[in-house]
Amino acid sequence: MSTTNGVKIAWRRGDRGPTYVGTVSRGADSIRLTGRDPILGIDVALSIPVGEIEYIGVAEAVVGSIDGSLVVVLDLPGSEPIHLCPVGGGSLDVHLLARALGALTPAPTVLALGGRT
Repeated sequence: MSTTNGVKIAWRRGDRGPTYVGTVSRGADSIRLTGRDPILGIDVALSIPVGEIEYIGVAEAVVGSIDGSLVVVLDLPGSEPIHLCPVGGGSLDVHLLARALGALTPAPTVLALGGRT
């Protein structure tokens, strides 16, 4: 899973609400999620500017949420996190997806204080 383009995933906003099955892909400066609303049957898409993502990590799935024991979490300031899980994948696939998505985001600024000259 060296690339994120076209990876089949299940995703949702937060711990409640519909789970969409679709794909994740990357643009020049965004991550795009697509899927189908299971109740209405309409296609949905969400584009997230990488600059708006505060953190990408792996966490345990909430019982009754996305299938699987681990999910990739996209933390967005001021909004519910987005949970993603590769369809038909195991925990290694979750970690590889998190790593691939994390590589798209800018590295955090590190400020070192103190020390000797």
